[in-house]
Amino acid sequence: MVDWDYLIVESAILAALIFGAVYVERWIYQRGQRNEDNTMRKKILLLIKEDLVRKLRFIEESGQYKDYKPFFTDVWDSVILSGKQTLLQFDLIKNLEHTYSWMKYYNTELQQKGPVGNEQILKDLLVEIKKTTESSLGILKL
Repeated sequence: MVDWDYLIVESAILAALIFGAVYVERWIYQRGQRNEDNTMRKKILLLIKEDLVRKLRFIEESGQYKDYKPFFTDVWDSVILSGKQTLLQFDLIKNLEHTYSWMKYYNTELQQKGPVGNEQILKDLLVEIKKTTESSLGILKL
């Protein structure tokens, strides 16, 4: 004869152990993923910050030597292409996209019209790029 009480208690304990093991395993995985995302976010922000600082130096040198060359936006492009921008806050993404869009607009003006006879427009664009870059750096320091 089967002892139903014993069988039900044993099955409940087994079910609780299985559920607990799955829960703990999932919790550990999510915690590891969260730590990995935080590490990646910090590295991306550091990379972008260094890139923007280099852009400010580039702007100063362009104005000083009147040597108008295109901006390289490969850092931001790589963040977008990798899909890692989703690790950043939406307002920060919006701000950085605005900054890098000004750089791309400058590149387009430079490519289409060239620096000769277009110097004032390029200077104005560099001033705007400097403002947006400084704004982005201000947000990154928070």
